[in-house]
Amino acid sequence: MSFHFLDLLIPISCAITLCLAWKDINARYMVVCCLLSSIVCLLSLNWAMTKPIGFYAWSMAMSGLFLVFVFGRRYWALKFGYIKFFSEAYDQHRYTPQEAILVAVSVICIVSNFITLVEVYMYWKYWFDNAYYKLYVRDNLQKFMIILSSLIYLSYGFKVSKKKELNQESV
Repeated sequence: MSFHFLDLLIPISCAITLCLAWKDINARYMVVCCLLSSIVCLLSLNWAMTKPIGFYAWSMAMSGLFLVFVFGRRYWALKFGYIKFFSEAYDQHRYTPQEAILVAVSVICIVSNFITLVEVYMYWKYWFDNAYYKLYVRDNLQKFMIILSSLIYLSYGFKVSKKKELNQESV
């Protein structure tokens, strides 16, 4: 069974979250950074699919790119501080619990893809008869992590939009 819709699940959930959390500049900046890493991933996916072993290195690199976007956000806001949006984003920057979970998901994916890279290489060299981890663990783990990440984005969007509604009602 093909799961190509999962490739689009994170960008779609990021776009929905961006609409929900538009009024919060920190949330908007976080989601835009995550959306950018998802777009890079989508644009290079077809190329990566042509690399039987290198695909797992690419997958690790895409998870690493997400981490660069998450941890580099404050630095880039400082560097582009002459633009009003970035100066406000720098002033209001804070890490969220959802980002911490997404970082943990990325680290799990990096470790899983590294294990798979080693296993598939050993299988390719005929050192293993079966790529058990790749076939039975990694693919299902990746699907679960994609769905979990999408749910985290959506929950973040609903949380921020609800918080903004409550702040407006109390004024």
